[in-house]
Amino acid sequence: MNLTIDSLSSDGFHLLSLQGDVDTKTAPALFEVLTQLELAAINDLRIDMISVGFLSSAGLRALLFAKQKMPNESRLILVGANQEIVDVITKTGLTEAVMLVSTHDAI
Repeated sequence: MNLTIDSLSSDGFHLLSLQGDVDTKTAPALFEVLTQLELAAINDLRIDMISVGFLSSAGLRALLFAKQKMPNESRLILVGANQEIVDVITKTGLTEAVMLVSTHDAI
């Protein structure tokens, strides 16, 4: 499945909306978008994952890359991740680096 990425800067945060699977074939596209952002200047990076069915280890690496490039006090927020993705993030201990919320209103 292809991955579609929409990017939007707003006052106080940056939003990436993903549609599709983030796997070994599509994670490089996510990584490319992340490298083009000025991550050191973003306080909140929100990634809408409502339309993502699968997140591979390559996708996790892209998320960790983003968090490492962001200021320590910044937040990397995953919105609407399905239970499978939440379980992977929880089991790998990435909840220390990533905030999980079910809806945009929960932020």
